[in-house]
Amino acid sequence: MMKKYVTLLSIITLLLTTTISAASTNIVDSMDFRGESVSLTLEQAVDIMLKDNPTLKQSELDLQQIQADYDKVARKLREKDKEFGTKDREEKTIPYLQDVKLKELGNEFNMENAERNHAALVEGLKASLEESYFGLLQAEQSAEISKENLEVAQELHEKTKKKYELGLVSKQQVLNSELNYIKAEDGYRAVLSGVKKAKMAFNIQMGYDVMTEVTLEDELVYKAYEPVGIAEAVSQALNNRKEVKALQFAYDIEKINMDMAERKYSEFMSPYKTQQISLEKALKNLEDGKKGIEMEVRANYLDLMQKQEEIKSGEKAVEVAKQALHLSEISYDAGMSVLTDVQQAQVALQQARLGLSQAILDYNLMVLKFEDSMGVGRTNSQK
Repeated sequence: MMKKYVTLLSIITLLLTTTISAASTNIVDSMDFRGESVSLTLEQAVDIMLKDNPTLKQSELDLQQIQADYDKVARKLREKDKEFGTKDREEKTIPYLQDVKLKELGNEFNMENAERNHAALVEGLKASLEESYFGLLQAEQSAEISKENLEVAQELHEKTKKKYELGLVSKQQVLNSELNYIKAEDGYRAVLSGVKKAKMAFNIQMGYDVMTEVTLEDELVYKAYEPVGIAEAVSQALNNRKEVKALQFAYDIEKINMDMAERKYSEFMSPYKTQQISLEKALKNLEDGKKGIEMEVRANYLDLMQKQEEIKSGEKAVEVAKQALHLSEISYDAGMSVLTDVQQAQVALQQARLGLSQAILDYNLMVLKFEDSMGVGRTNSQK
């Protein structure tokens, strides 16, 4: 009996070991991305991510349940409404307000709010992926800039060595040029690591294996964006934002409660005054909420205009830095300047190009943020 038990245990152990070994073989044993490259435009990436997103699927199921609950309550309220006459509706009697209007208002809000929350979830997921997509593009662009900077450093090092062989520069300058080249190599490797991290994070958002090779088809370039007028932007935000809808609902509830208080109490009684204060608070919250949304839209508009100007400044800075590097190289070749002059110009150009790349990224993200502020908004977890 013991022998059979040992044999059975050995078989189970072997099966478990085989299963674990098989699973382990799926792990890429390197930091190189594998497989046939998946090419994606931003639009394609968003469509794929939304199609299979489990959070979104759960939200859709929740929305279906809320729709079913809404229909059930709506049917009951229609039946309840038939029990009241025209006089009850015109005079807004307390029973009619309590049994029909308040419940109708709550039922409508629950349904519409669920739809808005679902839409906000979609917008939040899209915004998060768009940020990752543009972030990966910017990381790849930074790698290109860093690679070109490395090539310049290598070329400068080779020139300096030749100058040393001709007795035109000191050994110290050769060592300085070599050190500059080493720093450029280190910087390039660091940027490549950043690209890999950005790509892994993007793959996770897409639902791909971590080490899937992806190629982004869009480019990180400046595209002029013409926003709607600021008044129109604010108006859209006040009509669409779920925060305003919630505050409006709270105010509408207090208005109905005020109608009932007017029918039950005199204006000198405490319950009447308490309800009056509640109505005033709800109105104040609504007005403050609208002002807050307006300020947010206007602030985003200002930031958008600022980012646009930063791109223009960045383009000019790159142009000037290129000219400065070119002139310093000519001067160095002619023996009219020293190595550090070229190195400083090289650093200035790299910083200008990286600054422009960052400015374009910030601008593209600001466009998304501005458009988002005019819509329904995002879920809190996606902000």
